[in-house]
Amino acid sequence: MKRWIEIILSVVCLVSGCTKGFFPEDAASAGPEPVLNEYTAIVTVKQESSGQVFLQLDDATRLYPTRYPEPFTRECRIICGLSWWSGESRCNLEWMDYLQEGAVQGGPAREGDPVDILDDWMTSAEDGYLTLHYSTFWGDGSVPHTLKLITGENPEDPYEVRLEHQSNGDAALEKADALIYFDLSSLPSTGGSKRKLTLKWNGSDGESAKSFLFKSRQ
Repeated sequence: MKRWIEIILSVVCLVSGCTKGFFPEDAASAGPEPVLNEYTAIVTVKQESSGQVFLQLDDATRLYPTRYPEPFTRECRIICGLSWWSGESRCNLEWMDYLQEGAVQGGPAREGDPVDILDDWMTSAEDGYLTLHYSTFWGDGSVPHTLKLITGENPEDPYEVRLEHQSNGDAALEKADALIYFDLSSLPSTGGSKRKLTLKWNGSDGESAKSFLFKSRQ
């Protein structure tokens, strides 16, 4: 009789172990599996008062790299490869490259050379910056081009800006693209809401324009 009781108890324990996890309350308590996010992104490199370097991914998301390869000198924009687990703020910075920063100044703009703005994810207005993926004709790389963001040309709309491009006499041998960003802190505050930012420029097909939703930093 004792032997049969031991066998029955063993079967009960086995069934109990096999059925664990089949019920809704078990699934809910387990939670979703973490997902590894891997992105190429354009971010702002910033530093907290404690000295901790972090990456501003968008207007609301901060990521903290496990290692930043260089001493922090100032706030800047970079294009980089990132990987991090969902639900976590720590990330791995796989690679990075600094973006060129362009000057912002009051108008009027000078007559410039054609430049085209590429309509892709790299062209954006976020975190108080306007980042542009642009394309134009270049020579052998020995002559630097000048790009400026001109404000104040339209007195009725302070959020209308113009991109001025000067090739500085560079030979137009081949077309290639590059990245540049502009600090929009000189524009009037949007008061925490989003406003339409209109960018105008002289493109290869003539006068061009593109609109963004822009929110200034608080």
